[in-house]
Amino acid sequence: MISSIKAELRKLFTVRSTYVIIIGCLLIIMLFAGYIEGVRASAASLTNRDLLSGESKSAVLFAGLILAFIGLMQMGHEYRYNTVMYTLTSSNKHLKPYFAKVAVIAVFSIVAGLFMTFFSPLCTIVGLKIGGHGPLIAQNFNYFTIIWRCVFCVWGYAMYAFILVAIIRSQIGAIVTYLLIPLMGENILGLLLKGNMKYLPFASLQTVPSPGMLPGSSPNQSALISSTYIVVGLAVGAYLFLRRDAN
Repeated sequence: MISSIKAELRKLFTVRSTYVIIIGCLLIIMLFAGYIEGVRASAASLTNRDLLSGESKSAVLFAGLILAFIGLMQMGHEYRYNTVMYTLTSSNKHLKPYFAKVAVIAVFSIVAGLFMTFFSPLCTIVGLKIGGHGPLIAQNFNYFTIIWRCVFCVWGYAMYAFILVAIIRSQIGAIVTYLLIPLMGENILGLLLKGNMKYLPFASLQTVPSPGMLPGSSPNQSALISSTYIVVGLAVGAYLFLRRDAN
């Protein structure tokens, strides 16, 4: 298993798309948190006690959605460049590469989520200094609560993206599906489900860091719903990986 994890780490950090996506996420955070909410901050922002915690939540909700493409491509490249058979023949057990990818993506997304949680408010603070704004009011920043909710959101995005490509087995198809489900699919279903929209996969995940998005939802309940989707999705992906690729 260790050799499989090392192989997946090499794949993760030797493809150009990993660095392009990371840089893109950092630029997005710097633009919105550093420039718009920092340099161009309004007087009302300076008296907002939840400004910095809000920046952490915004960063993982939007930049985290893009960062998950790294997890999608970790599996998608296998199908795009037809290297999945080489990956399978290099391991004595066919599920080892699958779970090695899951482990690498999970650890990477957790570290990236932790970094974004603090990088976004830091950009806001620096932006406020550059913009010459007055001192920021004392902030409500519960470290434990914000960290676990934000990190869970980034991890969940990465797992959803990985599950989609593992089931669809097409990088392009998974990318389109991954974007359409939260941006269009769940919004349409929400018109029908109304209050039950909180049980949808992406809606439940997004309410973990920001429970105010859906009335009646709680972070713990949303995390449980999202975790259920992820566990079931990973199991289905593993089964299909064995049936369609390992045979």
